Amino acid sequence: MTNAADSRASATFGLNFVLAVVQREHSEDYAEFFRRRGANLVYSYLCEGTAQKKMLNLWGLERKERHVICALCSSETANDIMSGLVSEMRIDAPNEGVAVMLPVESIAGASNASYEPEAGDGEDFRRMVEEMRYSLIVTIAEKGCVDMVMDAAREAGARGGTVIHAKGTAGRMAKFFGLTIAEEKEMIYIVTGKDSEEAIVRSIIDRAGPGTEAKAVAFALPVERIAGFSKL
Repeated sequence: MTNAADSRASATFGLNFVLAVVQREHSEDYAEFFRRRGANLVYSYLCEGTAQKKMLNLWGLERKERHVICALCSSETANDIMSGLVSEMRIDAPNEGVAVMLPVESIAGASNASYEPEAGDGEDFRRMVEEMRYSLIVTIAEKGCVDMVMDAAREAGARGGTVIHAKGTAGRMAKFFGLTIAEEKEMIYIVTGKDSEEAIVRSIIDRAGPGTEAKAVAFALPVERIAGFSKL
């Protein structure tokens, strides 16, 4: 599921972030798989799907509890994990899970994943991102407003997403692009083709944005590889 641009990117840039959404009962197996494939920074947290009943067949995922397994690792390890998720873990089987691999431009504070970009990497990184075919749209919305966000996203072509129940830190209010972020929030992850990214983000902001009950903010991240999205 890679193209020439993806291969060049993997050879040029040292780090990737891999995120997999899997069935809760299989989460320990996937976490162990990540470690066995060489990922040292592996994290797991509970989430849930947003798929409406009519969308389940498109996604191939049932509405049930799921875990997000994520890892920060070298590009070589990340590509090995993505390939193994299909060949060994069979993440592309019906209702098993989905995964994305995102490029990392820089990192600080991780002693066992040190990475220093070389001169000229910034321009190459931007060129690589422009050539990627998929995007991960991240939306932060008020608690209980997932349906409003997803209705707006589906109207623009999104097929489903994953919800993370987020909390602020130390009971404080935070600011994000001038908006007050309270303690209880919903984070919605949506993977889509690059050609649909702008329309989906615009629809979310227009129908569930700061002027609505959801008060949502949305942004998109480039995705280098995907697995398990047979209908994307």
